[in-house]
Amino acid sequence: MQIEIKREKKRDFEEVDMLLQVAFENKSIAQMVQQLREKDAFIPELARVARINNQIIGVIHYSHIQIIKGKKITSSISMAPLAVLPAYQNLGIAAELIRNSFAKAREKGYKSVIVMGHEEYYPRFGFKLASGFNIVCPYDVPNENFMALELFPDTLANANGKVKYDPLFSDLPSYTI
Repeated sequence: MQIEIKREKKRDFEEVDMLLQVAFENKSIAQMVQQLREKDAFIPELARVARINNQIIGVIHYSHIQIIKGKKITSSISMAPLAVLPAYQNLGIAAELIRNSFAKAREKGYKSVIVMGHEEYYPRFGFKLASGFNIVCPYDVPNENFMALELFPDTLANANGKVKYDPLFSDLPSYTI
């Protein structure tokens, strides 16, 4: 099985939107991504699709966020959403999307990543509890599901505060961000 990972292009949008509807079993995530693509928070150069035999089977997106405490603002990025078609899950495709996008993020100079996700999955990529960096989630998410990753050593050492997402994310259910 040959997996090809490339930057998401405009011609991929319809297929990606259908993938998101299938993977999340509703339309809300696909609609959120459609809106996100139009916002300054969206990071198109990090959006990746995974293909097998020219079919998109996985996708990952990122957006700009800020970690704020008082007047101190630290820039970071948020990984969301990450999705793989159910028939292709547990084959390492999501891991390939994550590794590929992290390499591109480092190349572009991004310093850290925040994620809301499964506490047993994301630590294998180096994610740690965001609370360990004194980073607070603005949503009602269990501590173990809110994580941070330093793409370069010590980039979150002084980044304590509350994460500010684009308002678009505020209406989504937990764990989908």
